[in-house]
Amino acid sequence: MLGPAHHQGSLSLGEYKNTWSESHPGQSCNDFTAYAMSHMGRAKSDVAYNPAAPPEAYTNPSIHARINAYTEVGRALHGETWDPTTAPLSGEAIMRAGQGKKHGRYLIANSLVDTASTPSLSQLRASTTDSTPPIRLRPETSVASVHQRQAEMEAKFEEERRCRMEIEAKLEQEQKLREE
Repeated sequence: MLGPAHHQGSLSLGEYKNTWSESHPGQSCNDFTAYAMSHMGRAKSDVAYNPAAPPEAYTNPSIHARINAYTEVGRALHGETWDPTTAPLSGEAIMRAGQGKKHGRYLIANSLVDTASTPSLSQLRASTTDSTPPIRLRPETSVASVHQRQAEMEAKFEEERRCRMEIEAKLEQEQKLREE
């Protein structure tokens, strides 16, 4: 993980939402935006959810991928006008976007998902038809970010090697000039 897991400290996600709402009177904060903002900054800070925010806006790039996966599946399930910032959390969309519960946790907002009304993965598989969104593999951006960091490190290493070779060549030339 590149940064801290979240910015909510010892607060539960529900407490983060309440603290954010108290700190920002007149602004709305549903469970989804609380989840997103808890990965962007502290509840009492000037943090605000922006769907166009890049992966770097989050403490971990995988959060961006999770939010996008949830939003895409939610729109496929509930219609193109469905907005996660105004609608309640969709347990079915979370289950379909995250391929169920991995290691006992939902894809997003684990503590705020209504488990009583959320279908299990086996129930979703049984009810999936051609007209329903497929159950997706959980996004694995952490692997992509590891490969990206590795490529960046290799490029940096090559640049340093090139500079070192240039310096060594200059030193050899200077030494030859002194010997003459």
